[in-house]
Amino acid sequence: MVATDERRAQGTGPVLEEEPDTHPAIAARYRDHSVAPSARDVIGARLRTRGVVRVGRTWWPYRGHEVTLPTHGYFREVRVAGGLRVVDSWVAGRARRATTVLGLGVHPALVGPDLARADLAHAALSAMWVPPVLLPAEHARWSVEDRDTASVAFAVAGAPVEVRLTLHRGGLPRRITTVRWGDPDRTGFFRDVPFGAEILEHRTFHGLTVPSTGILGWRLDGPGPTREVLRFQLTGLEPVHAGGPVLDELCEAVPGDAAEGELW
Repeated sequence: MVATDERRAQGTGPVLEEEPDTHPAIAARYRDHSVAPSARDVIGARLRTRGVVRVGRTWWPYRGHEVTLPTHGYFREVRVAGGLRVVDSWVAGRARRATTVLGLGVHPALVGPDLARADLAHAALSAMWVPPVLLPAEHARWSVEDRDTASVAFAVAGAPVEVRLTLHRGGLPRRITTVRWGDPDRTGFFRDVPFGAEILEHRTFHGLTVPSTGILGWRLDGPGPTREVLRFQLTGLEPVHAGGPVLDELCEAVPGDAAEGELW
């Protein structure tokens, strides 16, 4: 035990907290069911999604594509029926977002630090599509709650985040949550509120078995009223392996008049 504690203090070796009456094999179950040996070096993904998104009180169909490296950030474009287009990115603590309707710019609802803090949650949750990033390692610390639940702490471009994984007994996730900066109840006060994904189905792409159908929303595991905001289906995933030239893709052409926000 002393040797284990010393390794943790020095930041070397896998980090998997083991406590009495818990099941430390949860990380191994997640790894064995989510990541084939050929995909252990995956650090990111190019994604295609479709589904429906809530805009006000109405649900609209959408299609999206995204490039994500969970420990660095993401770039995303979402097109909603009716002419709504959202392009956003989060890279190195800087968030950018541009929204247009029928080609006309929309005044941003979030700017400055609020935008950066809100979009950091998306960067963290995108790790559900890049499971090697969540495996126990120097950058990812697991805290086990019970046989099927654990929290994983890591960093997105130096910003600390934590996601909570709840697994099926077989090892695949059925829920992943974090906290997101926002005001879902329209009180006028922003704060950290639980936000995450309820997973309904999984698919395997190039050695990665990941959530393929699910629901995004506020307080999916309580407390307080649940508010669904998006129902998604993953239609394509191309893994990004270590060493690939992909960081520039995170800074794709977000329009020059985009809203911006710095985390630090």
